[in-house]
Amino acid sequence: MLTSFTAHLLQAALLLAPQVTAAGSSAPSVTRPGRPPDTLWQQRVSYSTEARLDEDAQVLHAVEVVRYHNASPDTLKVLFFHLYLNAFRPHSIWARTEQRKPFDFGALRDPDYGYERVRSAELVPWGRGGSGTGADASGSGARDRSLTAAYPFAPDSTVVRFDLPRPLAPGDSTRVRIAWDARPATLCRRQCRQGRHWDFAQWYPRVAVFDTAGWEDHPLHPQGEFYGEFGTYDVTLDLASDQVLGATGVPVEGDPGWKPDASSPDRTVDYQRDWYGRPVRLDDPGLLDGPASTGRKRVRFRAERVHHFAWSVDPAYRYEQGHLGKVAVRVLYRPGDLDWDLGAAVRRTIRALRWLGGIYGPYPWPQLTNLHRLEGGGTEFPMVIMNGGPGQGLITHESSHQYNMGILANNEWKEGWLDEGMASFLTNWFEREHGVAHPWARTMRAARAREAAGATQVVSEPSEDFVDYATYGAMIYTKGSVVLRMLRWLVGEDTFREGMHVYYRDYRFHHVDGADLQAAMEKASGRELAWFFHEWLRTTWTLDYALGDVHTVPDGTSGWKTSVQVTRRGRAWMPVDLAVGDSTLRLDSRDESQTVTVVTTGRPDSVVLDPRGVLLETSIENNRTALPAHDP
Repeated sequence: MLTSFTAHLLQAALLLAPQVTAAGSSAPSVTRPGRPPDTLWQQRVSYSTEARLDEDAQVLHAVEVVRYHNASPDTLKVLFFHLYLNAFRPHSIWARTEQRKPFDFGALRDPDYGYERVRSAELVPWGRGGSGTGADASGSGARDRSLTAAYPFAPDSTVVRFDLPRPLAPGDSTRVRIAWDARPATLCRRQCRQGRHWDFAQWYPRVAVFDTAGWEDHPLHPQGEFYGEFGTYDVTLDLASDQVLGATGVPVEGDPGWKPDASSPDRTVDYQRDWYGRPVRLDDPGLLDGPASTGRKRVRFRAERVHHFAWSVDPAYRYEQGHLGKVAVRVLYRPGDLDWDLGAAVRRTIRALRWLGGIYGPYPWPQLTNLHRLEGGGTEFPMVIMNGGPGQGLITHESSHQYNMGILANNEWKEGWLDEGMASFLTNWFEREHGVAHPWARTMRAARAREAAGATQVVSEPSEDFVDYATYGAMIYTKGSVVLRMLRWLVGEDTFREGMHVYYRDYRFHHVDGADLQAAMEKASGRELAWFFHEWLRTTWTLDYALGDVHTVPDGTSGWKTSVQVTRRGRAWMPVDLAVGDSTLRLDSRDESQTVTVVTTGRPDSVVLDPRGVLLETSIENNRTALPAHDP
């Protein structure tokens, strides 16, 4: 995600935050190696959802049936769901944390604030509303099936807990039917509604992840993002007939309202209705009985192997389409912003997706939709990016999240660097390979200024533990990207590419963490990298190499001998390149001071440490010295 506020911080405020940690502090080292792919377990879920958007009443009425299979080795006594829209209202943790203008959700009044209100919840026995096999946690009577909502972080209600009447044993399944009403806020922040435009980035009760750490029942904070279980979404939306819809997945039934604009690269709509064969909806939520009423329509979308479903509607949306092989690339944009027109956003999205496929592997989903949203910046979801503008950098950043977040699903509030730092790194890499001059210059200046000021925190820590949003952005986006750049330099670009292929091949459609990326890079490089991941992600150690005494003397009659003293300040360590004239060698000594001698054929005119400017140092002023052209 790259919000307009985050972009502003990365341009200016990154350099201004106060010191927040001692230079030598560190977090506990994580020694667990990456998990072998064949040992991974994940819960399995499916959502059968029906929803009706009442624009006059400004509310979405909806019902879902969630099938939940316990693939873990643990017996579960409760189920947790996220109600993320409840962050955008008074009394939420988000509202109490972020009170600065213009994002003060605590100041909103009805009907401007957002909400997600559970109307009822019950367990659905097998045989009712669908078919299934296996044991479940439902009781025998109606009273046993009813679930009572409890809010463990009240007055915040972004997490709801349901106690099960019977424990759900390993290997067993259950079904939960939830009816709720939802309304985005009129203040845009990861969701929004204005007029007849609705950005449903968050909108439904989303089952929380249960993983090796237990329930990830984490309330929504301004710093940090989302984490979900992979599954199948079958969503039917009842809308005004003139609404134009973009969403996760493919429309297997109904008319989303796509009419290609004259400038669309493709002039025939590719609905991809048969991508999933002829999918049968597993369960009937029971909300949309009978045909759609006059002036309304129903559109059914299907998505598989995803952990979220997002959508937007606007009757004014214009539609453009292109293809990358069999993958459809859709753009729905609001008229009036000519930067989106003439197929520009389609081409930029295809360009980004093609390049990303070379880094990771083939894009596995049927389509990617780029939706023009109300808020500036951008936010990512499986098969959907919601962007405030069509710039290539923003599109590349958000498109990269289809891989780093969407397919390789890290816990974004625990290790945000793994998707946001990765996205920022990939964007700069993309720009370098597409002719942008000095794409790393601003990033490196900002990161070094933070290091020099001591205004850092451990990168790999929960998002809400950062002292403020500026520090969160500086550590997760900026330093996270610089760390990955150093890793690429350390192992070599070809090896790094192979490591990314391994990472994608071994862990796609799984929950991942930094140890999994480390394991992939170790497999590709044949090197032990625990020291690197610990030093740069779990400590605030600093690095500063400096040139000391430099002496150049003739070496017989055919060359020059240069003696260079190199000192290392700070607790961190990295190999460092030393350029003496046209000759470069890599120093890997961990000594605090070392002297090396370099023989060159010509008299060197300069000595430079880290000539490519890759290392994250507190200072680079002591990295270069000019040599006289002749003896004094």
